[in-house]
Amino acid sequence: MLILVQSSSLAQISISGWVTDSLSGEVLVGSNIIIYKDSVIAGVPPLKGTTTNEFGFFAFTKLASGKYFLITRHLGYSPQIDEVLLTGQSTSLNLKITMTENDVELEEVIVRSERRREQSISTIDLTPEILSQLPSLSGEMNVIKSLELLPGVKISGELSKGLYIRGGSPDQVLTLVDGVMVYNPSHLGNFASTFNSGALQNVRLIKGAFPAEYGGRLSSVLDIKLRAGTREKEKRTLTLGFISSNFSAEGPLGPKSTFMISGRKMYYDFVMNNFYNDNSIPRYNFHDLNAKLTYNLSKNDIVSISGTLGEDNLYNPAGTGDIIYDIGWENRNASINWLKINSESLLINSTASFTDYRFRALLDNASEDAGSTKYFSSSKLTDLVFKSGMESNSIDDHVIKSGFELTVHGYNLIYSDSYDEVLEEDPEVPEDIFATEAALYFQDEWSISGWLKSNIGGRFYYFKSKEYLRFEPRVSFSLIPFGNTRINLAYANAHQFLHLVLRNDISLPTDLWYPSSDKIKPARSSQYVFGISSSLPDDQYTFSIETYYKDMNNLLEFANTSPIQQDEAIEDKFTKGKGESYGVEIFVNKSRGDFTGWIGYTLSWTKKQFDRLNAGRIFYPKYDRRHDVSVVITYQYSDDLNISATWTFASGQGFTLPTGQYMLFSGETSTSPGVQFNYTGLNGYRLESYHKMDLNISYSWKFFDLPVKTFLNIYNLYNRSNPFAYYINSESRGSGENQTTVPVLKKLTLFPFIPSFGISFDF
Repeated sequence: MLILVQSSSLAQISISGWVTDSLSGEVLVGSNIIIYKDSVIAGVPPLKGTTTNEFGFFAFTKLASGKYFLITRHLGYSPQIDEVLLTGQSTSLNLKITMTENDVELEEVIVRSERRREQSISTIDLTPEILSQLPSLSGEMNVIKSLELLPGVKISGELSKGLYIRGGSPDQVLTLVDGVMVYNPSHLGNFASTFNSGALQNVRLIKGAFPAEYGGRLSSVLDIKLRAGTREKEKRTLTLGFISSNFSAEGPLGPKSTFMISGRKMYYDFVMNNFYNDNSIPRYNFHDLNAKLTYNLSKNDIVSISGTLGEDNLYNPAGTGDIIYDIGWENRNASINWLKINSESLLINSTASFTDYRFRALLDNASEDAGSTKYFSSSKLTDLVFKSGMESNSIDDHVIKSGFELTVHGYNLIYSDSYDEVLEEDPEVPEDIFATEAALYFQDEWSISGWLKSNIGGRFYYFKSKEYLRFEPRVSFSLIPFGNTRINLAYANAHQFLHLVLRNDISLPTDLWYPSSDKIKPARSSQYVFGISSSLPDDQYTFSIETYYKDMNNLLEFANTSPIQQDEAIEDKFTKGKGESYGVEIFVNKSRGDFTGWIGYTLSWTKKQFDRLNAGRIFYPKYDRRHDVSVVITYQYSDDLNISATWTFASGQGFTLPTGQYMLFSGETSTSPGVQFNYTGLNGYRLESYHKMDLNISYSWKFFDLPVKTFLNIYNLYNRSNPFAYYINSESRGSGENQTTVPVLKKLTLFPFIPSFGISFDF
């Protein structure tokens, strides 16, 4: 292709634009582009090179008049060569490079491209091709569950939702879906994400020491980009499964716009109530809906509007068990995004969004003895956010990013050690809190030389509740001493003004979100990372080892105090403390051949200390797991048949176990007030290890020229009874005068051996 641009002979010209799929029109992230002056000669190095960013955008600046050749490569696509002739008066050129799929070259290009993109410090990129091969209950790719198979990402328990990364709790993970923050990105047990996984464009996990463009969280970043919808023709997909089903549709709405909509329903509770009605396994269901509309205002302006709805419900079977629970949460998000390239090849990305997240937990116990648990909490969070970021390539070997964010938070909180309908009906009961948060950031991705790269930046934070103003330095270096070996070093300082406070004495979810205030300082962390990665010359095997250390301050927990009263401030029930986490992660990946997969191992420690908790002594939180192993194997038996299996193992989680019991009697009466338990250290007892295996078999075929995919998924192949919650209940032993009351430790398991089958077809 020959492109002619007029420019004066002495002018400096910029070339920028997007790389897209020739059929669907979707942008291609991570495409490699090199530019040659005058001609392409074998053995002669190119003039410059770059990679498309998360928006599929690239830019070359400070080019003189003349003839140029742009060579673009991307995984699974034929190389694209564009010839550009720059002459005359114009100083900028905007291109739209379209690429055509090439299945023959797919395997080799995937390996090389993914290897390059994984070189960022503590960063892993996952593509839909990889995710679609892993086991799932519904037959669709599962982002959150797949991330648990990576080193450094912990499995807290069978009931865990969200990600526990390098000693950080789920609230310390910044989750962005198309730039919009999501408080809870997963359904129960991380079996599915709250967005349409089939619409994924790219998933990036930064496990620590993230750059300055991200902020507001202490631990890590999960940055997810969704596709805009195909421009080729309308496409619909229907998947019918044993415990869940989903539907999606996408396509063009005209020459300049596309749409995408998807819905999903899980009916696990319906299956259990009708086929396993006589057991005490918890009942669970969820549904969600996603929609996105994209419109090209011009070749330099793209506007998109998107929305997300989701609801989860967990409850105990009627008339079973000693504990009553009714837990639910809802996600609602809406946003409008404007992506623009100006005349100087400056990329500007602006977003306005609204978030509404609600969590409600009701726990009760039929027993009135000590150790019985009663608790009610309700959190309603609303965020109104506006942010804008800019990316400039105007200086050679530098990618400069800067931007600002403004957030208005609203919180509606209810908390009690008992439940009464008045709590939710009386408008004077909830505690309403408002807070404003602002941030300004800058960073410079500098290619110092061919063997040394850096990312240096910082972030200013302002939180209005108590006029908090903080600065967060971020710096990282990547060194290539020889061959395919890379050494990474990084440091990052981060603050978090929103706290997720949990009850340590309750295994079930008790989420209570609370902002920083006059009494509550923002949490702070400092992270240090050192790692080495390498690969064999043929790129078939890659190996990495990374060690990290993170210290955290101003963390919040519920203190060991008397029951909660509505006339007292909830802040008085919190205790402030500190923590630290450190460990080493080993990752071996085979990415070529019929057999592919990886082995990950993590050895880590997470410690906390609070003045009013555990007598001020150091303790290990529940999600501290000393050893964590994940094994992933996929076998491409043929073009149509794929078999995959995963196995995970984690050391047992901590549990606060009573070591004895006693009874107190008053001198005036012989009536006993009940059995009291004597506890030792918080989470001082280790429960049994967590482990399980999942299996997936998928077969693709055609029915009257319609693509059809059938799948068989087996969750928990050898029926391991991994507990998601523990509680203590008193049981009577003996009869008559010999009758005694004995405390018994009981556990609840959520998902046993579950075969799931279904069919998915496009039409």
